[in-house]
Amino acid sequence: MPFNYPQVDTAPATIMVFGNTKSYLKYRDLWNGMVEEKKVTPEARDAAVNTFLPLYEKADRQMLVADAMVDASLVAMQLMLVAREHGYETNPMAGYDTSKAAAEFGLDPEQYIPVMAISIGKPDPSEVVPDTVRYDVKDVTEFA
Repeated sequence: MPFNYPQVDTAPATIMVFGNTKSYLKYRDLWNGMVEEKKVTPEARDAAVNTFLPLYEKADRQMLVADAMVDASLVAMQLMLVAREHGYETNPMAGYDTSKAAAEFGLDPEQYIPVMAISIGKPDPSEVVPDTVRYDVKDVTEFA
């Protein structure tokens, strides 16, 4: 990992987050479980499954990768928010060899795409954390 060595070396854990390009294969099971738990009606399940499952079954790889990236990024964001709520700090990272990441963890690289690494740990209270510079939100967003 050519970048972020200090975080990897000093954090007690670094988590790799992968997106699953075949998560839609469990879509029907998810909705069946919601019917069993009486969270939705069978009719609502059928409407959702019949509407969305064909979109994924016919999707090209680019769409499946984009969808997996969004899903995994939201999971990563939630993990970082929950960690902070419990007194941990996190550092999301790129800068690793994405072509080897899935295989390194014994995952199918066609199915699982690396999204980010996240170092997590308790901050050192004696260490002064320097202020970082971020882009102003108005420079990176546009509302239409």
